[in-house]
Amino acid sequence: MLAELQGGALVSLLVSQVAPGRKNGLVLELHGEGESLRFEQERPEELWIGRRRESLLQLRNPDELQGDAARLSTLPAGHPLGYQDAFTAFVADTARSITEGAPVAGLPVFADGLRAARLTEAVLASATLGTWVDVPAEEESR
Repeated sequence: MLAELQGGALVSLLVSQVAPGRKNGLVLELHGEGESLRFEQERPEELWIGRRRESLLQLRNPDELQGDAARLSTLPAGHPLGYQDAFTAFVADTARSITEGAPVAGLPVFADGLRAARLTEAVLASATLGTWVDVPAEEESR
């Protein structure tokens, strides 16, 4: 999928469950003017930070984390957090939201599901039409 965000940033997304040699690899890359970031699910303790003059590998260190990152980092350094830990945290936050009767920041709400459905619809329409399909901004779609 190719996309252009409202501010002009370009996005490319490749999703495949049939790529040879890759089982359930998830890689996220962000590239900016002066820095790039890369996260690989198969190496969950590492964040690669690339700059024009140098690159570095930032290891997860719970002692340096703050806010939700610290709260969700339930294991000490050297014990990798993984895929299942994300679901465990999601279920715990959902249960807390229900018992406290208030939404927990970061949990999806109806508007998030609606936006995902609209994006999926646009991707399918674009594939059928062979052209770009605009997705209205959240404020425009109300």
